[in-house]
Amino acid sequence: MLLDHLVLFVDDLTTAIARFESRGFTVTPGGTNGPTHNALIVFANDTYIELIALRSSRARLIMRALRGLGMLALRRWLKRDLQTRLLDWMSGPQGLIDLCFRGTELTEINNSSPLSGMVLTDPVQFKRHRPDGLVVQWTLRGANKRRQPFFIQDATPIDYRIPAGDVRIHPNGTLGISEVRTGELIEPSVSNVKITHDPTLQPGSVSVTIVNELDATDHIHGPDFFNVDIHLLPKSSDQQKT
Repeated sequence: MLLDHLVLFVDDLTTAIARFESRGFTVTPGGTNGPTHNALIVFANDTYIELIALRSSRARLIMRALRGLGMLALRRWLKRDLQTRLLDWMSGPQGLIDLCFRGTELTEINNSSPLSGMVLTDPVQFKRHRPDGLVVQWTLRGANKRRQPFFIQDATPIDYRIPAGDVRIHPNGTLGISEVRTGELIEPSVSNVKITHDPTLQPGSVSVTIVNELDATDHIHGPDFFNVDIHLLPKSSDQQKT
């Protein structure tokens, strides 16, 4: 099992792209998928951060209103499916709101999940139209426990969804996500990134360490950066920690 990407939901995609580019990240247009559009910060270690937003600002306001009225909480109580999870994204505050793990066969993940008491939702097929016209297809499954990750399996070549090449080269020297600290215990484990339960974090909170090949540090956080907590560290200091 691998960490595939982190989901960062924002109010306005154009603003998010500009903010991250101002801190030295290369941001690649992703495309459109139904009511949403996205952009990707892709790293050399095959992980990425997905910047995603509703295409309509009015739709965002409606979703926030439905959440405030308790309508989405009622749906969550009645039905714990993948759609409920996605509605949580669209109606919640800005921030790093989800983790996605990648497996080769989602049926195998489901077969092993009862060991941890986790049950996966039914698989749902998705597709996204890239700006170059290419259609990307994949399957998602969620978990009955909202704080646990969701899972992805590619139906088209993975480099359709996670582009390679110069898009992975960042002016700030970023190489990839090395650690994700969360406010709750995450199951199952992954082999490419350190996932750490940090009880000092609030439930649902995520803190990310990204290593770079330059002798540079940065801390990206706060309301102006969509409530994220991202630490950019030199690769050498990250290795010393481990």
